[in-house]
Amino acid sequence: KKLTILAKLQATVELIKYYGIVYNCPKVKYTFAQGLYYAHSCQKLLKDNPGECLKKKIQLLESFIFSHKIEANRIMRYWLKKTIKEAEKYLGEDKTIKFIDTRIACEIKLMQENKNILLKTALKLYTGSTKKGQDCVAELKPFEHHIREVGSFHAEYYYLLARAYAHQGNNEETLKYLHTARRGAVLDSKTRYVNKKVQEYYEKIYIRMYTKNK
Repeated sequence: KKLTILAKLQATVELIKYYGIVYNCPKVKYTFAQGLYYAHSCQKLLKDNPGECLKKKIQLLESFIFSHKIEANRIMRYWLKKTIKEAEKYLGEDKTIKFIDTRIACEIKLMQENKNILLKTALKLYTGSTKKGQDCVAELKPFEHHIREVGSFHAEYYYLLARAYAHQGNNEETLKYLHTARRGAVLDSKTRYVNKKVQEYYEKIYIRMYTKNK
């Protein structure tokens, strides 16, 4: 029963990621609701030690947040933080949970890239403040040799790291890690989608460097 319910939770996470890519919002919301039901059932089943259930719930929340940019708001972040704190009681310092927390904080910070002061303030009010994401390069680097272990994949991780370098104005390192991101295998619609974003961002940075040096 334990393995079955955890497998169902993982399946909903993957489905949400897929539906998010193909912009199927109704399916995303339906699958998310289904995932929450599985998470609740899992916690009831493993009530003495629901750590793994809570970890899957965190991954579920993460997938939902990234399937809808608009969902990265205060309420979702509060829900996520609350679940993380609860999971840490059972799992301690879990790498996957730490990565998810770091990833979300950095995505929020990078959302504000090239925004004017008013928009940055509005985004901060909307998404909430965070202690993480102060130096995304330093915070992401420790996960470089644990990409699969923390539930990410090659292109996704290096794309985020490259954007973190770009945020610091380090275009050389940005291009280096975009190259690294592009070397990852394209296995499914998820990796194909990220690879497309990597290519678009690479062109953006390359043009920026070219026009700057011209």
